[in-house]
Amino acid sequence: MRIPPQRAVLVLHPVFALTGVVQAIGGPLLPSITARFHLVDRQSGVLFLLYFAGTSLGAIICRRDYVLSLRMSFLLMAAAGLGISVAGRPLLPVLFFLFGISNGVPMSAVNLYVGHHFRERCAPVLTFLNFSWSVGALVAPLLAARVLLRYDYAIAYRMLAGAALIAAAACAFLEAEPATLPIPPATPGSARVRLLLLFAGAAFLQVGIENTATTWLASFLLRATGVGAAEAAAASSLYFIGFLASRGLSSLLLLRARGERMLGVAVLAALVASLLLFVLPTPAARAAAMLLLGAALAPVYPIVIALFFARTPRTADTRWILATAGVGGSVLPWLAGWLSSSTGSLRTGMLTIPAALAMMALLLPAMSAPASGTNSAKTATA
Repeated sequence: MRIPPQRAVLVLHPVFALTGVVQAIGGPLLPSITARFHLVDRQSGVLFLLYFAGTSLGAIICRRDYVLSLRMSFLLMAAAGLGISVAGRPLLPVLFFLFGISNGVPMSAVNLYVGHHFRERCAPVLTFLNFSWSVGALVAPLLAARVLLRYDYAIAYRMLAGAALIAAAACAFLEAEPATLPIPPATPGSARVRLLLLFAGAAFLQVGIENTATTWLASFLLRATGVGAAEAAAASSLYFIGFLASRGLSSLLLLRARGERMLGVAVLAALVASLLLFVLPTPAARAAAMLLLGAALAPVYPIVIALFFARTPRTADTRWILATAGVGGSVLPWLAGWLSSSTGSLRTGMLTIPAALAMMALLLPAMSAPASGTNSAKTATA
């Protein structure tokens, strides 16, 4: 029995949650890997550089049909995960690169599938799916900690391989794309490039902001307020609580509110929250600012993707947006660290967040402008 697109979300939610687990679990498992192979930080960094490069490449190569892409990528994930669990050190770079590709493809395929089949209500569907992704990312370190209490990284990657096989089997029940597809209406090359650059820039900034906050907030609070490491880590968890709660609430609000309006409010609220981190005097006040920052940032990325779906007749073009987002997620946290090391102040490095949000605010008018050819966009496919 094939599951039609209207019910496919029942499969897509756990599938997307698995990609969140895979995306977030590498860091918590890294100490076990480094201990096993006696890696220095530079060598460990290469593994994750290759992984994230693989996720960006996976976004680019994800093309029709999306259901087939999901099945094949999860089979590759199972093979790569099993390989990581048994391979020696020379093969690890190649396997981490393949593991990244295997996760980049389904993260993109789910977005593209939703953009194609749920164009009229894309924003709430995508935001709720990203809520499931965030749950997976939140569960990942807890799962890693549980496994590492008694075993090593190999068991965790074998578990991921098993979960990937289950996901591949579940995706086999999704209704495949039709063999023959309507040809999307022609779009002038210059207009298409401008649209891609606009939304790719927004996605680059947003994912970079999210990863910078995830990477550096605890360290910033530790140095700025003088609290202990445990207190700083606990306070930074408020960012994730706000982020997760807002992802769920935003999916409901978007059933009634316009995505463009919510995007503007969210970006400006995030900008205010990021600036409050620098001026509020007490740890409790800064923790509240982190809660607000997480809540404000949560709906931005899915709304950006949904607005691009509404503006383009070529759904498959979104893979370039998703790939650029992955690049931003690597570059901006590195830039914050580089600025901190160069100036001797993490406060300077953290200015990356409000600076990037200010740049996003400048893009809002263009992103909210009425789309030309909206009627054709509703019926065209990639």
